[in-house]
Amino acid sequence: MFAFLITSFIYGQENVSINFSNDSKEVYHLSLIIYTPDGKTQTRVSDLTSGQVKSYSLPVTTEIYIVNLKQETFAMKGNDIKATGVKPYIVLKDSDNEIVIKLSSIKQN
Repeated sequence: MFAFLITSFIYGQENVSINFSNDSKEVYHLSLIIYTPDGKTQTRVSDLTSGQVKSYSLPVTTEIYIVNLKQETFAMKGNDIKATGVKPYIVLKDSDNEIVIKLSSIKQN
């Protein structure tokens, strides 16, 4: 709790919750590359079964890239996905708190 308060104080913002929901009958391979405002990069990969929801609590202004397998491999080798010119799927705002993104709505390149 103390670390959360320090983080909120330093960055002047709180986290928002974002949820990814697999609304199809197929398993969905969700691959996220996340850039937080403090400059850290995270890669989150998971296979969501039908009806499964994956939730994250992240700071406002976090950039989230939903990437395909080729982009995932590129990033896992230590490369910066931003250098490819691709735009983030979403940049989190305060108003995005508790947003649910249905995976069927995501267009993969």
